[in-house]
Amino acid sequence: MLELIQMEMTPKERLAAYARGEEVDRIPTTLSAGETGCLHLLGIPICDYYFSADIMVRIESFLADSTGADNLGMGLGLRTVPEALGCKLAYPETSVSYVEEPALKSLDEVEGRPHVDVRKDGRLPIIIEAFQRLQDKYGDVRTMGSGLAGPFTTAATLYGVERFLKATRKDPEGVHRLMQYATDCVVECCRDLHEILGIGFSLSEPVASKDLVSKRQFNEFFVPYLRQCVERMSEFQNVPSLHICGHTNDRWSEVVECGISGFWVDNCESLCDLKNAHGSSIGISGNVAPVDVLRNGTQEAIAASVRDCIEQAADNPRGFTLCPGCTTPVGTSLDNMIAFMNAAATYGRGARKGCMPQGLQSA
Repeated sequence: MLELIQMEMTPKERLAAYARGEEVDRIPTTLSAGETGCLHLLGIPICDYYFSADIMVRIESFLADSTGADNLGMGLGLRTVPEALGCKLAYPETSVSYVEEPALKSLDEVEGRPHVDVRKDGRLPIIIEAFQRLQDKYGDVRTMGSGLAGPFTTAATLYGVERFLKATRKDPEGVHRLMQYATDCVVECCRDLHEILGIGFSLSEPVASKDLVSKRQFNEFFVPYLRQCVERMSEFQNVPSLHICGHTNDRWSEVVECGISGFWVDNCESLCDLKNAHGSSIGISGNVAPVDVLRNGTQEAIAASVRDCIEQAADNPRGFTLCPGCTTPVGTSLDNMIAFMNAAATYGRGARKGCMPQGLQSA
């Protein structure tokens, strides 16, 4: 197995110092891999992960100890809240969960529908237990957090993506009612979990890319509710960041104007272009290709891609976090994850917000 380069700072020290504008030992680097990235390495069926706090803690501990990535904590992902609100999910052994039956058959069912109770609905009590155990184990050296689907993707999941997108044309008033319900549920879920665990949340909106929705749909049904979500979440946690899969460059301005703190873009987009357009307003995250490079690439290809990402965006005025373009794919080897982290340690050594790292300058 490839040997991991050991760092001087703890993840908690690194992220806090970087946020203050101080020099750190390595550029902030994350791997979103719990649900997808390493269960196969320990011989655990993916379906078992969802229902066991023991396995969640084991997986997050394995990732923390084996890779040294700066993030820690189970993501709620795209389906935890929709499941708690009535969606029926399927749980295959070797791939991630998927929606078997949406919660809503009609948009008329939105009115009077209950919101999430994080202490009893769906798998949320299991996730709470796992977080509490991780906090006991790593709280002194790591800052924990989570992420979940934003209101647009949550609404689409509750009704079914295809029907939801058609309804934006056929029943816009019904979609707006659903969007407000989804927004309330996302915000309240984050608020209640924050009260219990003290963690912050980021948002993911894969359904909002220009590969799926037009600019008109985006501006009418996405923007107002993201803005509302950001404003309301910022009352009890740090301003949330956002991830959108796929192509997004035609809607960067609207996303930034919603007040997000950072934007994690897919590998099909240019970190340099995003930095030049909006780097004075937001932090940037990205964007090594998850499948072609991180999972299927050689260690040399991984190092080259990491270097390219750092060259494009490490001097972003509001900060840069190195990560894959999306979640770490099922089947990624531990050696490739370590190669990713080692390249971050090499080229991202001596990082400071707004500056190119010393490691890049001396490479």
